[in-house]
This record gives sequence, C-alpha cells and structure tokens, in this order.
Amino acid sequence: MSFEALGLHASLVQAVAAAGYTKPTPVQEQAIPAAIGGRDLLVSSQTGSGKTAAFMLPALHKLASAEPAPAGRTPAQEAQSARSRGERVRFTAAKPKMLVLTPTRELALQVTTATEQYTTSMRRIRAVSILGGMPYPKQMQLLAKNPEILVATPGRLIDHMESGKIDFSQLEILVLDEADRM
Repeated sequence: MSFEALGLHASLVQAVAAAGYTKPTPVQEQAIPAAIGGRDLLVSSQTGSGKTAAFMLPALHKLASAEPAPAGRTPAQEAQSARSRGERVRFTAAKPKMLVLTPTRELALQVTTATEQYTTSMRRIRAVSILGGMPYPKQMQLLAKNPEILVATPGRLIDHMESGKIDFSQLEILVLDEADRM
C-alpha cells in the first residue's frame, strides 16, 4: 500500500516522499484511513513504529482539505488599528484547530519538527511548541501568530490557558501523545 492509496492530500503525499518514506508502516495503514474517516482512535504501538505520522498526517489532511477561513484582519492589523485610535494594544488569544499534548518537552519538539517536515508546502498551516524551559516572551510571539497546530506540555499549556492566551473555541482535533506518561 502507498501513502497515496491511503487517500492523503496530494501535498502530504509529496512531503512524505520528500522525507524518504516509501510506504506506510502497519500502524499508519490502519490508523490513517480510520482517522480520515472521522473516527476517534486509541493507538498503542512500539517506539519507532510511525505513530506520530499516524496521527499527524490525517490531521493535516483535514486541515489542508478545509476551506480557508474568510480573510479577516490579522493580529498585526488589529494592533496597528488600535494604535492609530490611541488605544492600548491587547493580546489576541491564539485559537488553534489542533492540540497535541505531550508529557515531555523533547517529545513536543519531535512532534513539531515532524509536523514542519510534513507541511513544507502548506503555507497556511503553522505548528508551534509551547513548553517549559522556553522563554515566555518567545512563546507569546509564537501564540500571537495564531498557529493552527499547538504542541504543548501540560504545565505550560495550563499557564497560558489561565492567563487567557489560548482560546480552544475553534479546536477540532485533540491528540494525547503518550497519554500513559501524563
């Protein structure tokens, strides 16, 4: 079976080929079609079996296949408008469409790196990591870009939720990666 046969968006098929993947692993063959079909999944498989691609590729397929939202004003445009009216610029909460919660910062960074590899030709899909050990101002810059995908560790995610920096009203996809370790 090929990645194309799994029904993935053409840009994802190109991205996995560019990454050197020739065919899906067994866990990907089972999980990707089910996830594309809208099913909720609980996947348990060995380390190195391709679980990250098994959950990320169908999620990216959904995001890539969705109609783009009507072009509204960007946070930067809103800030400029507020400044021109003499108002104080307020932070607009990020509204991700996907949240990947991981137990460790290392895993969060791995998931974000893999996602960036899969989205090289998808300009409107951004993924960012929000985790402990990263400077808070840098995280605020990342959240200000309103990423579609947020990869986070629980502690830092709670910090940003409690301070109103993240709004989950637009969330469509939730992944608990290595949930047994949280």
